[in-house]
Amino acid sequence: METGQTALGVRKRSIGTCILFAMAAAFFYFAVYRVYTGAAVLDTQSAFAVMALFIVLGEVISTKTRAFLPAMFISATLFVLGFWTFVPKDVLARAGIAPNMPGFLVMMMVVHLGTMLNLQQLKEQWRTVVITLAGMLGILVLVLSVGTAFLGFRLSAIAAPPLTGGFVAALMMQEAAKGDAYLVVLAMAVYVLQGFVGYPLTSLCLKKESRSILKKIRAGEEAPELEIDKRERKGVENSDTGRFFPDIPERYKSATTTLLQMALLVVVSGYLETLSRGYVSKFVWALLVGVAAGQMKFIDPEPLVRSRSMGYVYTTIMMFVFAGLSGVTPEILKKLIADFAFLIVIATVGIALFSIPVGRKLGLSTPMSFALGLGSIAGGFPASYVLSVEAARVMAETEEEYKLLENHLLPKTLVAGFVSATSGSVLIAGAVISMFF
Repeated sequence: METGQTALGVRKRSIGTCILFAMAAAFFYFAVYRVYTGAAVLDTQSAFAVMALFIVLGEVISTKTRAFLPAMFISATLFVLGFWTFVPKDVLARAGIAPNMPGFLVMMMVVHLGTMLNLQQLKEQWRTVVITLAGMLGILVLVLSVGTAFLGFRLSAIAAPPLTGGFVAALMMQEAAKGDAYLVVLAMAVYVLQGFVGYPLTSLCLKKESRSILKKIRAGEEAPELEIDKRERKGVENSDTGRFFPDIPERYKSATTTLLQMALLVVVSGYLETLSRGYVSKFVWALLVGVAAGQMKFIDPEPLVRSRSMGYVYTTIMMFVFAGLSGVTPEILKKLIADFAFLIVIATVGIALFSIPVGRKLGLSTPMSFALGLGSIAGGFPASYVLSVEAARVMAETEEEYKLLENHLLPKTLVAGFVSATSGSVLIAGAVISMFF
């Protein structure tokens, strides 16, 4: 009887495998071959599926290589190759994603992350803030000095703010470079391409940090790197700010209720940016509002998870990030490659020279200090989130180890990303424009 059931199971799996191959062949023919030959165009569902496939392949290859090849690096490469072959430049619009939707979803995600932090944790992360600022200073010093000596001041000044990590900074420098077509392209290309260096280097640092901690723990030794984390958790456990808002009755709590709460917090963040005259980014406000809302019990922690929206929001944001590679044509890439290679090398050296000594002085390891400094050229969120979770997942052997590593890496890398890409780079771009343009 058992033999018959086993044979039946094998036959079912064989049929399932054949169906999967048939589906893959049909998808390749209709969504890739016919589009490539011009016989068809991507419809909404196919455009979304193609982008999702590139992201999934990045995750699979990253898992297979234990994050030696980061998922974002692989996916970014696939998107570039796709844009060079069969993927249309407007793939995001074809997939039904409105141009302003990803920005809104990023703010939702930042609010979500804010609810996961508390004031005690933010106070404890002052070391991260100092190390990140040191890395950004290193970028500015070397790019504006060494870069100016070899590439000229105007080119170096345009490239420096985007190298500190911010998409908005890249847009600001494009505006400043109007009239010089090459510099307009360079401003965005530097931001788009820097991840090809920032992603793998950050991943290597986070993996090395994780390996060092796990080695000590598995040997029964104490890991000094975790002492700060222990104080943070103790601060969380001992803190009780009380409830400022009445609790929503359980019968009224739903995914829609949670999304409404998040939307209200995003709206408030936009108002605060207006009140601050844009000097403080709406994304920074979204983080602070999320922290405050969580502390005052206006919203429960991790609202995107509670509303079962995390997967869609995260995937859409990633699609938006990679769709930004559509402007990197082979011709532009050839012209930019020499300048970019030089800029990214001196920027990375500047990060290492400034962030590692400061981090060591403050008690962090060399890999962790460098990883925080690299947060700038890794682009901040969502790369900071993805690379941290990825490193924890592939290095841990148990759920307990995974949670330990995630709690150690994620708060630091997220704060580093917020300091550099979300806010610091915008302030730097504004300063560079006001002083030199």
